[in-house]
Amino acid sequence: MKNFALISLLWGAVAFAQVPAEMEGMEYETRADGTFLIGGPTYAFDRVMGAGGVHSESELWTPAKLRDRILFNRLSGTPDWTPLDPAVWVKTGNELGDLIYQDFITETHRPENRTPILEGGFRSPSFMGFWATARLFQDDHFCSGAYAYRRDAVEGNYSHFGENWPMFSSVYGGLGYTNSLVNASVLAGEEYLWFYTESSRWIPAHYKPRVEARADVGNVSVTLAYEDIEYQYKPKKEEGSRKEVNGSVYYKCGKACQQGILQISAGMAFRAVDDEGTVYTELEEDRVAWPFMELRVQPVQRLTADVTFGVNERDWLVQDSVEYLAPAPENMGVVVGVKNISGSRLNPLADTKEFYNGHEIDLTADGQMNLVQAYAAYVDTLGGFVSIGGRGSFWAEHGAETFDVEAYEVDEKKGVKLRYGDVSRINHWIKGLTAEMWLNTWYGDMFKFTAMTGFEHIDGPVDQAEVTPVEFYSGFMGDWLLNKTFKVSHSLRYRSDAKWNLRSSNPMVVKGDWVWDASFSQMFPKYGITLTGTLLHVLADEVAETVNGGYDRVRFICQAKKTF
Repeated sequence: MKNFALISLLWGAVAFAQVPAEMEGMEYETRADGTFLIGGPTYAFDRVMGAGGVHSESELWTPAKLRDRILFNRLSGTPDWTPLDPAVWVKTGNELGDLIYQDFITETHRPENRTPILEGGFRSPSFMGFWATARLFQDDHFCSGAYAYRRDAVEGNYSHFGENWPMFSSVYGGLGYTNSLVNASVLAGEEYLWFYTESSRWIPAHYKPRVEARADVGNVSVTLAYEDIEYQYKPKKEEGSRKEVNGSVYYKCGKACQQGILQISAGMAFRAVDDEGTVYTELEEDRVAWPFMELRVQPVQRLTADVTFGVNERDWLVQDSVEYLAPAPENMGVVVGVKNISGSRLNPLADTKEFYNGHEIDLTADGQMNLVQAYAAYVDTLGGFVSIGGRGSFWAEHGAETFDVEAYEVDEKKGVKLRYGDVSRINHWIKGLTAEMWLNTWYGDMFKFTAMTGFEHIDGPVDQAEVTPVEFYSGFMGDWLLNKTFKVSHSLRYRSDAKWNLRSSNPMVVKGDWVWDASFSQMFPKYGITLTGTLLHVLADEVAETVNGGYDRVRFICQAKKTF
């Protein structure tokens, strides 16, 4: 019970039911508990309520994200090159409303085209530990964002399939080896990708090729990637390239280490680039190395202190917490704690400058940020099939990263809004108070249900931050497993308004709305086959959730998968 209580308290209302996301790394699109504004598969503002501060989760570097992709200054789980489990699969889908009879429509105002999703791949069973894998995957959803601007910026269709200029289109293949001690792989492929920058542009990047090697040996993980990236901007006949090597080495405290009072993990992440021609970002000195260490001290079972810190010649970052599991009845858990994040930069591995149209945008800010948060949470299990819980916190942040806008630019013809200036800080205290509650109920594996709600009040100059987060959310999630072979997952949720403060001359308000997602899976355990159909963003209005971002539309996705 204590482990269950700890997990519930640390992570809050983790719903039993989870509608699958359309791509790995996009799990935020089905979450209720925070501010999740999607510009496209390669960019989202993702902030969980109760996390503290005004930054999004993908801005903050942590050791858990060592194998995430660095897209501009964000750590993104999409596109994900992690080899999947042994299987063969195919996935397809489309935004609803793509009228196949458009050729017969004669009116002046024709329906806007809808766009698909496409994926196919396999990973073979192991033969003496060796296996092979290949995958083609691209997501055309949200590609209406700055569509004319992006279409005219590049030669050709900028994808492996179709003519929608998707936000990413990836293909890779490779070999691997797995046994009880080693899990290693080498993948090589080609990728088209657009990443979102501080100026609010989408920059095209053609990885030709991208090669990634991974090895997990015992408690040591090593990652090494080589990327040959081509840039272009057709209207000005600009061309450039970046050859980049990046990766990490990480030692994680193993089972024997975890039995001690002091637990130590350590590693180093690094990047090195060689730019030629016209490129749109710069990494100072063309390299960065980031050594870091994680420490956990647990002098008694109920008290835990954690600290993660890294430092190099340019930046430093410290994330620490102290947590106490209070004495409570057998079926109840209560945790109180305090955490701190301080540093000169949220992501010390990111590029340091952006260039566009004669402007130089400094992506670093003087000084430091400090975020302190105190929190308390509880969970109580009633009768073995119901649990209730709650969490409250107070946080205060000084020196939050923001953007000092010097000028805005609007291209009405291509429908894009740009800005110039530099990354800066909010040199005032911003304070927040959060309260969340949830209820879980279940009946074996047959039925699971979660209801959750949360509220946050923020005081201070939050209008100087990139985003004013949502103030209120509620969500209802349910799973039904019928005959142990047919699974239905539903998610109905509401979030209040959020606001982009600095991406355009007039702040962009993303109106709150109800959203319903649903997933239906038929399993054939004897054959290892699963058929899944998923509906996303039902009931809600079709809206753009970021400046120059694509529209979040109703979409249907189906997948057939055969496991080995």
